[in-house]
Amino acid sequence: MTNTLPPPFKRLILRAVSNDVSPIVARVFSISDDVEITELHDVFLSMLGWQHDLGFIIRVHGQEFNSYQRRSRGKRVRDFQLRRQEKLLYICNTLDLWEWEIRLLDIQDGNADERDPECLDGRGAVPPESCGGPGGYRLMLKRQAADPRLSDPATIAVSVKLLAQVYGDDVEIDWQSLLWFTLQQAQGERGRSRRGH
Repeated sequence: MTNTLPPPFKRLILRAVSNDVSPIVARVFSISDDVEITELHDVFLSMLGWQHDLGFIIRVHGQEFNSYQRRSRGKRVRDFQLRRQEKLLYICNTLDLWEWEIRLLDIQDGNADERDPECLDGRGAVPPESCGGPGGYRLMLKRQAADPRLSDPATIAVSVKLLAQVYGDDVEIDWQSLLWFTLQQAQGERGRSRRGH
C-alpha cells in the first residue's frame, strides 16, 4: 500500500481591480495554482457575493480562454506560468462584461493547511450583480446622487408596473424611459407629501 501525497502546489496572491468602475473596487485574494480556471471563476463569484454564473473570459499572454470552449476545460492557473507582477484580463459575467485586471502579487510555497481560497483584503463596495454592468452601475450611482429615492426598489417596481400597464408587455422600454418615469413618480410622491403637511 503506497501513501500518495497530493502534488505540490504554489499559493498565488492575486489582486483584482475592476476596470471602468469608480469608486475603485479591488480585492486581494489567494488561491492554489493547481485550481482550474472554472474554479477561479467560482471563487471570484463567491468573493463578490454574486449568485448567477453567466460565463467568463480570461485573456492572458495573447490567448483567450472562456467558459464556452472545450479547450478551457481542465486548464489550470499554473498552466499560464505567470510571474510576479504579470497580469491577466478576467471578464466576469459575459452578458454585462465586468472587466477585472488581475495581477499576480506573490508566489508562495503551498501549505496543505492553506489550500482553500481566501480573500485577504479589499477596497470599495461590490456593485450589485444585476445592475447592467459598469455602464448600468454608473447610471445607478448618478441616480442615487440625484435623488436617493430613484434607486429605491419599491419606487422602481411601481414605475415598471405602471409602464407595463400603459405600454403593455410586448413593448420594449429603454433605460431613459424608465429613468424619466421614475423621476416623475418620485416628484409626484414629493408633491403629495408636501400637500399633506
